[in-house]
Amino acid sequence: MAKKKSKQRRGNNEGCLYQLKNGSWGGYAHLGRDENGKPIRKYVYAPTEEEANYKVKQLTGKISTVRLESFQNSFCDLMKEWLLVFKINEVTSRVFEDVMRNFKLHIKPYLENMSILEVDTVVIKKLLNQIYTKNKSKDVQRKVKTLLKQFFDYAVEEKLVQYNPVLSVKIKNAKKKDYSLENKENDYKAIKPEHRKKYFEALKQNDFLLTLCCVGYYMGLRIGEILALKWSDFDLENGIMKIDKGITYEVKFDKEGNVLGRKTIVSSPKTEVSVALLPISEILQDSLKNWYALQKEKSKKLKVNLVSDDDYIFCNDDKSIRTYDGTKSIYYRFLKRNGLTTKEFHFHALRHTFGTILKDNKQSLYDIQMLLRHANARTTERYLSINVEKALALKDRLNNVFENAEKQDIEEEQRKKKRKKDFEM
Repeated sequence: MAKKKSKQRRGNNEGCLYQLKNGSWGGYAHLGRDENGKPIRKYVYAPTEEEANYKVKQLTGKISTVRLESFQNSFCDLMKEWLLVFKINEVTSRVFEDVMRNFKLHIKPYLENMSILEVDTVVIKKLLNQIYTKNKSKDVQRKVKTLLKQFFDYAVEEKLVQYNPVLSVKIKNAKKKDYSLENKENDYKAIKPEHRKKYFEALKQNDFLLTLCCVGYYMGLRIGEILALKWSDFDLENGIMKIDKGITYEVKFDKEGNVLGRKTIVSSPKTEVSVALLPISEILQDSLKNWYALQKEKSKKLKVNLVSDDDYIFCNDDKSIRTYDGTKSIYYRFLKRNGLTTKEFHFHALRHTFGTILKDNKQSLYDIQMLLRHANARTTERYLSINVEKALALKDRLNNVFENAEKQDIEEEQRKKKRKKDFEM
């Protein structure tokens, strides 16, 4: 295979160079010996002796600063091990499911045959560009970049690489949005005022969905929080509701990170500020009283008590807690039957509508933030949709203000001219 070795004698731990029959050059560096005592070598190739020599020097330099695992295992093997040993214990099972999905769909296919030392800034930039070209999603692109950064932080700490190549990678921001009133109308996150009456008229066909959606509409609760409510949380005497839990699901994985199954569980709410005692409007109190009566009547027929303090307000007929997916399925079938667009009427739109109604009725941002239980006021601001009709009415008032100001300026100028003329006479 080899034609001749380089004439230049190389020092200890500097690797070896040799010329191939086709005129190109190769080289290798010793990584040590395997469990059977056989030498382990890492090979490099280049068209010229100078380039091959440079690559060998790079290789021997890396050998002295990084661990043997960097050469023995592929990038994906090392990252997968990090995911299944470390990352899985840092996040919830739902988040880890998303993490493994991004690894298998977007990282592994592109970097599967590379070593960790070959994954540099250029490789990562090309990977992220490919993700955006394929998915047209900045969100997926950002998630993959964050995941790679976290892995390389670990790799640097464990001496698998010398530096983190993700740190110098920049993701271009998405195109600027058109913030004109017309586009704000299309980007309206709450249920539009002109559609609310039709929406609630349709809900009257289904007592379960009507009550469920009233809680979202009149309290701004998340769907997981609504499904976790118990009758003991409803203080009718004082007109308040205790929010201290929500439903989510727990995912089980095998040793390879594949999903084995999902189980609905009740856990603490999304954030610490989500735990609260919230006021209930009289409209919602009446709706909950009516639902209580209906559930009590159903209890007699089923011979199962559905309204004890420990029962979930929106439980199944066997007293079990409803799942998010099951409830969502019922809800979206209802939307389809009634010709309601899912984009505007999705579950979370009720929470947006609650905040927007408060804003339109001149409640303070602080009060809205408290009722929505956001840790940051900026999050609350993003929830509040702009009512285009009110914005246009405000525009008309502003037009009148400035038209009057211009008239006053003209009148003042005319008075000055008249006083000057009278003074000269």
